[in-house]
Amino acid sequence: MEYTDAVAYVESLGKFGIHLGMERIQGLAALLDHPERKIRTVHVTGTNGKGSVTAFLTSILKESGRRVGTYTSPHFVRYNERICLDGQEISNEDFAAVTEKTKDALDKWLAGGGEQPTQFEFLTAMAFLYFAEKQVDLAVIEVGMGGLWDSTNIITPEVSVITNVTLEHTERLGKTIEAIATQKAGIIKPGVPVVTAAEGAALAVIRDTAEANHSALYIL
Repeated sequence: MEYTDAVAYVESLGKFGIHLGMERIQGLAALLDHPERKIRTVHVTGTNGKGSVTAFLTSILKESGRRVGTYTSPHFVRYNERICLDGQEISNEDFAAVTEKTKDALDKWLAGGGEQPTQFEFLTAMAFLYFAEKQVDLAVIEVGMGGLWDSTNIITPEVSVITNVTLEHTERLGKTIEAIATQKAGIIKPGVPVVTAAEGAALAVIRDTAEANHSALYIL
C-alpha cells in the first residue's frame, strides 16, 4: 500500500462518524495481537489542557532519554500528526505500512461478522501497533472524547491524568458535570495512580472512582 492509498483509505472511514464503545477496538486489537499490552503508557483526558499536558509529558520523557510515542487528535494538516515518535510525525512509509496491517485486521474482523469500526478506532489501533513495533519506552495517549467508552481506554497505563472537567459534548457525554466527570473518570484503572486538577462536583466523582479502584489520587 502506498502512502496516498493509505490516506485515502483512512479518509474513507470518516463516513462512519463517531460511535463510542469498546467492542470494535477490542476486536481489532485482538487481531493485531494486542499491541496495547506490549507498551507502557500514560493516559490523558480532561475538558481543557489535555493536549498541552500530552505535549509537556512527551517533552519531559524525551529529554529524560526515553523513547516516547504520542497519540493525539485531531490533526491540523495531515493524519501523520496524530502518531509521533520522539516528537516526530510518523513517516509516510510507516504510516502506509501500519495502515495496511490494520486494514488486514479490520477485514478479518468484518468477515467474522464484527461491526464496522470508526476512523478514530482504526487510527487508535494503528497507533498502538506502531508504538509496539517501535518498542517505545512510554506512549502518551490522549483520549479522543470522554474516557470511559473512548477507544483509547483499552490500555492499562502507568498513570491516569484528568486535567479538569467542564460541560462539553453534552449530547454524548451527559448533561451535567457529574455525568461528564463519570465519563472522564472511566480511564481510572485498579491500582493505577491518578493526577487531576478537577474541582468541586467533578473532583468528588473522580475521588469516589479512585477510591473504588484503590488508586492513589494526586490533586493539583
